[in-house]
Amino acid sequence: MFSVGTAPSRAYRRPALLLLGDSLTEQGTDPSLGGWISLLQHSYTRSADVVVRGLYGYNTECFVRHALPGLTRDLASWPESPAFVTLWLGANDAALLSGPEAALNVPLGRYRTNLRGIVDAIRVEAPDAAILLITPPAVNDQKRFALTPNGKLDFSNTGAAEYARACVEEAAALETPALNLHHIFNALGPHDCASCLSDGLHLTTKGNALVADKIRETIEREFPALATRLNTWEHPDYLELIAGCAIKQ
Repeated sequence: MFSVGTAPSRAYRRPALLLLGDSLTEQGTDPSLGGWISLLQHSYTRSADVVVRGLYGYNTECFVRHALPGLTRDLASWPESPAFVTLWLGANDAALLSGPEAALNVPLGRYRTNLRGIVDAIRVEAPDAAILLITPPAVNDQKRFALTPNGKLDFSNTGAAEYARACVEEAAALETPALNLHHIFNALGPHDCASCLSDGLHLTTKGNALVADKIRETIEREFPALATRLNTWEHPDYLELIAGCAIKQ
């Protein structure tokens, strides 16, 4: 439920949401897929700005080496810290060493270290930001197997589970919430879980809607003050203003 704010003061700064990740984040901007980011933008278009850094194929190692330096420079120049940051990495880190995408694999210990390093760097430049870690989602092994040229799995649901568990544990150590999408997707049951994954790894329209819903629910539960800001329009409804704005004929 949205409320309508009064005209903002000069000191007011519109909150920004910073969404970081791999292709699951990059594709979240695609309106043809009902992308989860497009859905969040629609929900909060009157109350917040959304900034996206989704990088197809990136694992945490690539992100730390090639994206994080520029991100921290950008954050240092922002007039105000983002109000909310999602960090959704790990799907590529979990690539199977026995499969055709083995080069993407990041060992679990290194994955944990990289997550901590990214969060620590964000907290230096954006100390007031609410941070949400998101686990890799489920993987549909059957769909992935059908797409692999040599009959070897590149990603698996069991492999993703290990990285999801590590993500949840690191979030607890960092004292920040985690959204365990691997558990949420698998809890749907095989048929409904498969219907959320287009190629066994990326999201369908149904999967995107589920992710957007779960992020909104997590904001409401874990960050109630932020939820209040996001549910309050920055500018009044036009019906409150029309009489005063009417031009005399």
